[in-house]
Amino acid sequence: MPVPVRVSPTDRIRYHIDELFAQDRSLPEILEEVARLGAQLLMQAALEAEVTEFLGRDRYQRAVASPDARPGLRNGYREVTVKTTAGPVVLAGPKLRGTTEAFASRLFGSHVTKTNAL
Repeated sequence: MPVPVRVSPTDRIRYHIDELFAQDRSLPEILEEVARLGAQLLMQAALEAEVTEFLGRDRYQRAVASPDARPGLRNGYREVTVKTTAGPVVLAGPKLRGTTEAFASRLFGSHVTKTNAL
């Protein structure tokens, strides 16, 4: 079953983890892949939480519904590869538009490609 299109990147990763356990593969193979996806999930969730904090509202929440929200909108994602001690991890970097200041992740910076966070 394909992943629905309008799903957050963290939910997409969780879906792939669930798919792995449904496959008929050896447990060591599955666990290795789950470990990689788990690292990706942690970093992606942190990145999405930073965007939520930056904008002052959750996905699909309107700015008028949140009195302390900043101007700006989520505008999709771009693929970002981060080199970690556990190997390269592909994240969905958020694209924002209409903000008064540029978003820069506290965890990864604005253009980081290497981290020792793991």
